[in-house]
Amino acid sequence: MIQVIPDQRNSKSTALMLLAIAALLVYLLVFHWFVLRHVEYADEIDELRTQLSRFQNVASQRESLQTRLSQIRSSQNDEGLFLEYPTFDEAAAALSGNIGDMVRTQADDSCQIVSRQPVRPRVQERFQKVTVNVRMRCNAEDFLPILFGMETGMPMMLVDDLNIIRPRTNRRVRGQQVEEQGALDIRFNVSGYLK
Repeated sequence: MIQVIPDQRNSKSTALMLLAIAALLVYLLVFHWFVLRHVEYADEIDELRTQLSRFQNVASQRESLQTRLSQIRSSQNDEGLFLEYPTFDEAAAALSGNIGDMVRTQADDSCQIVSRQPVRPRVQERFQKVTVNVRMRCNAEDFLPILFGMETGMPMMLVDDLNIIRPRTNRRVRGQQVEEQGALDIRFNVSGYLK
């Protein structure tokens, strides 16, 4: 026969098991989300404390960094970087003259300037840009010191849109076609800035 009422001996253990199951269900339904939320908050607080310590570390260096920045600003002499002319036309003429002087002093007679044309900027910038479009014929060995001198000299000259073309000419020598290589055809823009 099946007993509907549990035995007295098993009722204590059954009651304890039911109590444990009920306590677990109450915890899961009522308190578990609360505990998980507090764990997330604790992780977020730890992350914010780490970030705060990094910010405090950077903030403690502020005075020394400001002192260093003022030293750099005071030692920086940008006067020699700019073209010292009142108008675009005068600056373009001086820039063109600087290029001509550089070609004469740093290259052999193998380099020659074919044309120099000032180009007005299309876009307004903080400092007025002066650009000269240059076309020249030169050997690579002679052009490299010129290019280096333009990029590193004072006032600052920036070279861009550099195009180098090697023209080839064919001629006949004793019935055979011989390919000769002449000077490079070099085209580029040189820019400087007015203050």
